[in-house]
Amino acid sequence: KDVAKAFRHYEVAAMCGHVLARHNLGCVEYNAGNYDLAVQHMMIAAKLGDEHSLNKVKSAFMSGIATKADYATALRGYQNAIEEVSSPDRDEAKAFGV
Repeated sequence: KDVAKAFRHYEVAAMCGHVLARHNLGCVEYNAGNYDLAVQHMMIAAKLGDEHSLNKVKSAFMSGIATKADYATALRGYQNAIEEVSSPDRDEAKAFGV
């Protein structure tokens, strides 16, 4: 109901490192027509390992909103984030469906 209040809460959460809040800020900015800000938020979330945000940056690149450099930066950041959290134990658990 109170979009401005929700936006402020997203901002605070995003500044504290909440990835989904950062992604949601990007969605809000995109819907408001602030494409540059939306891409910036999505790039930050992608660099923190959010695959949905990476896909949004890719879509923005495909539609001409983001640059190839933006997408490349987001992709490298996403890959680095995934690499940081990967471990043999996680891979083994994933293989068992945990």
